[in-house]
Amino acid sequence: MGRKSILKDRKEKNKKVEAWTQALLPKIKKTDLGNLTMDDLALLMSKSKSTIYQYFTTKEEIFDYITQVRIDRLYSYKNEITGEILQLDYQYDTLARILTEGAKDISAFYLRQLQQHYPSAWKIIEEFLYALLDDLKQFYLLGIENKMFKPVSVELLIKIDEFFILQLITDDKFFTQSKETLASTIKDYMFLKFEGLMK
Repeated sequence: MGRKSILKDRKEKNKKVEAWTQALLPKIKKTDLGNLTMDDLALLMSKSKSTIYQYFTTKEEIFDYITQVRIDRLYSYKNEITGEILQLDYQYDTLARILTEGAKDISAFYLRQLQQHYPSAWKIIEEFLYALLDDLKQFYLLGIENKMFKPVSVELLIKIDEFFILQLITDDKFFTQSKETLASTIKDYMFLKFEGLMK
């Protein structure tokens, strides 16, 4: 059994901590997160446990931090697409590029493991995904209203997005059978969706 960290003030996280925690993601894409110990994480990050305990108290804190850093980057999509939407000059590949970058080094298996073992980290992802669904709904309404898109059911579009965003991304069986990556599937999905919608 590993030692418990002693409660004390933690150092403020910086760009170096961000870099070595994000570098962990490609190493654990196919790892059962429930079995990982602090010793395992220290080894994977090439850091001593004492270094890790300077910044984090628990494994949950590490996964919350890794997730929050990645999601903060994804929120940049709002700034990038808002102007384009308002000018009715939207290119779907802007959003596809941002989401694909967000999925880099992440697998459906990893997301399902996160959902099962680290619910607070999964909640960060879920909040982002629901915000994305709300934005997409507004985007579809605006696109149809301004005759950029075909006049189809916005509710149906959102239901399809909801399935893709909330269920398919954690369906590791689909990705094992199809041999697709999460990033390539997002790119293909966005292409099919918006090319089909365009007038």
